[in-house]
Amino acid sequence: EDYENSVGHSERTDAVVEPYLSKQWFVKMKPMAEIALKTVKDGEVKIYPHRWIKTYNHWLENIKDWCISRQLWWGHRIPVWYKGDEIYCGLSKPEEDGWTQDQDVLDTWFSSWIWPFATLGWPDETKDLKRFYPTQDLVTGPDIIFFWVARMIMAGKYFCNEIPFSNVYFTGIIRDAEGIKMSKSLGNSPDPLDLFEKYGADAVRVSILMIAPQGLDILFSEERLEQGRNFMNKLWNSARFILMNLENGLPPALSKIDIEDLDETDSWILSRLNRTINLVDGAYSEYKMN
Repeated sequence: EDYENSVGHSERTDAVVEPYLSKQWFVKMKPMAEIALKTVKDGEVKIYPHRWIKTYNHWLENIKDWCISRQLWWGHRIPVWYKGDEIYCGLSKPEEDGWTQDQDVLDTWFSSWIWPFATLGWPDETKDLKRFYPTQDLVTGPDIIFFWVARMIMAGKYFCNEIPFSNVYFTGIIRDAEGIKMSKSLGNSPDPLDLFEKYGADAVRVSILMIAPQGLDILFSEERLEQGRNFMNKLWNSARFILMNLENGLPPALSKIDIEDLDETDSWILSRLNRTINLVDGAYSEYKMN
């Protein structure tokens, strides 16, 4: 660090790090990690892409105890009170005088790991909890696989004896054409509303899906939106052409098709339709959105 010394000229000193011992609260993590490992190994929770399972397992198999106390002024204050050598943990302090609450707050992930059920009224047996827990899909980034995903699985199994979700889909990180992560501070990310205005909202959505292979980062450039716009134009024009040439409009949604009335061309179209439906369903079941 540069500083002006007593003789008035600038010098540089090497920083010195000194250890500072303090009392902290920890969660013993090995038993919790065993729960999370077994849950994924047994297939209760499935992870996509599958290669992230190896990363998930490596961290849990080498887990350290979790320090949950933070020396900050923002957050959920630790619900622990002290009186001499006595320690009390509860939602409110004891009635007797002389108790002082811990000054620290909980690690933000300590509240986040109970998010799937705490938001639904837990620990009360609410209607929302019964209806919406567990859910099916969690979509998130792989950078918080340890901080959040693994810990939510631990908390769900430990506190509710039930998984919080059945599937985890890890998206890629969207980057600019140079491979740099998009951020507001760097100014390398476009305004989505401007892109919607220029290309159309559906075209932008389809383009992003098409350039986002499962689990890989997305290299974005505005030129790549043209493929989505071209696809949506074809879809729009095809649908408009059909509607213009139907004499009696679209048939009722649940009308039954008599196969005997179809010629060879109609049967071919239906076969291609059903093959496409199977391909799309298969891709969706493996979370291969592109």
